[in-house]
Amino acid sequence: MGATEIVGFLAILGVPPDMPIGIAVDILRGIKDYLEDVGASCIGGHTIFNPWPLSGGEVTAVAHPDQIVYQSGARGGDVLVLTKPLGTQPAMAVYRAMKDPVLSEEILKILSRKEAEEIVEKALKLMTSPNKPVAESMQEVKPNAATDITGFGLVGHARNMARESGVDLEINCIPVIKGSIQVSELFGYGLEAGESAETSGGMLVAVPPDKLDAFISSLKKRGVTAYVIGNVKEGNGKVTITPEAEVVEV
Repeated sequence: MGATEIVGFLAILGVPPDMPIGIAVDILRGIKDYLEDVGASCIGGHTIFNPWPLSGGEVTAVAHPDQIVYQSGARGGDVLVLTKPLGTQPAMAVYRAMKDPVLSEEILKILSRKEAEEIVEKALKLMTSPNKPVAESMQEVKPNAATDITGFGLVGHARNMARESGVDLEINCIPVIKGSIQVSELFGYGLEAGESAETSGGMLVAVPPDKLDAFISSLKKRGVTAYVIGNVKEGNGKVTITPEAEVVEV
């Protein structure tokens, strides 16, 4: 939403009673390292016993009202920009499947072992890349609307933007992690239709045409690759992936 001044992070950690304490320590150390990368700190939280490992948290940040970008402001004529390729759900399926003798055989029918390793490495890099640089670019070149792409997938979050903005969104390009489409087809995740769930995905941003070059340049300056994936039209809340939509592997 364009808020970059992070007040603090409250952590929650669920620990199975039989889990080695060193694993819990490593999880918290990972959280601490990540927060340091974005200039924030953990100011507290809760630890509970849980049947399976669980970690997460809540972030509080502040911004001037003029800096905040909502998902309800997209306008007809805007250009849709995505800041991370899609495909983390299939990639993590590869990670799990390669540990299973039967499923790994299915994966190796469509990917080489090297490709399977690369898809996981790419997804991990994407998921651990913060969206703070995107928020900084939104402050520098304010777009009309933005939303993160996470559990509802590209189309699900795009639909929220379309409905709240009272417009239609047309998607004509779907950037994905190389190899993730084949895995999605194997497991039925619907990545090619923008339905696959994402974890720590990028931002979908509606940018006025006259600000597009400046916004992409601002992102590039911060090391963020931007993908132009569609446009906004007058309408009533629909999202359409065009028949000629191009799937781009990255």
